[in-house]
Amino acid sequence: MTTVADATPRRMTWPALIGWLVAFLLVPSFVSVIGFASQSERLFPDAQAGLKVAAVHGVGVAIVALAVTLKGWWPAVLRETRRVRAWVWIPTLSLVAVAIPMADWSRVRGAGLGVFAAVALGVLMIAVGEELMFRGVMVVFLRARMGELGVALVSSLLFGLAHVLAGPVQVVFSALLGFVLYFARRVSGGLVVPVLIHLAWDLAVFTSFMTAEPSHGSDASVALALTNVIVVIVLAALWRKAMPASSAAPTAS
Repeated sequence: MTTVADATPRRMTWPALIGWLVAFLLVPSFVSVIGFASQSERLFPDAQAGLKVAAVHGVGVAIVALAVTLKGWWPAVLRETRRVRAWVWIPTLSLVAVAIPMADWSRVRGAGLGVFAAVALGVLMIAVGEELMFRGVMVVFLRARMGELGVALVSSLLFGLAHVLAGPVQVVFSALLGFVLYFARRVSGGLVVPVLIHLAWDLAVFTSFMTAEPSHGSDASVALALTNVIVVIVLAALWRKAMPASSAAPTAS
């Protein structure tokens, strides 16, 4: 029996999904270039830079929220009924445990609370938009067409490909992160925890760029990437053990 949260009240076709995804990825970029004459999110020397990111990615949040509203998918997007075993909390939250101490707190102190708050708001908009799209809309859409392993792999791959402009390395590590965030959705019962993990990851990385000068890079990026690989290996190896005893849950139809 399909649960209320699994149901898809209105169908979405592959072309429609791709159209929403393209709009979600490209429209904020156009807003950034045309509205703010900015093509990158590399440096955050002041609060204005963080607020620009928030405004640009707020457009992305609005686009995906419109799609969810038109389809009537909010219950299925926000609530997860196909839970996994509680031990999955440990590997998924390990990313947060690494992100917090690895953030560049010296730059945060130097930049000040206002800049940090603005950058945090920008990162929050990124996290909310991407989680709504990839762990929300994408999961609901794919569940009507394939089993859970396929949902995990395809949604993670598409999440990685969405970062193709950042280079092939970013594609790989984004896809791996997507796999962990998929489990975060299933162990927590919704999107709040994936958003918070995503927020912690990006914010830890972005703190290294809270400067007016080109940064040497982010130590958090390396530490998080290595932790992420280990977590993915653990979750992939223990996939069956993570599933509940009654994991014969049907796909939505």
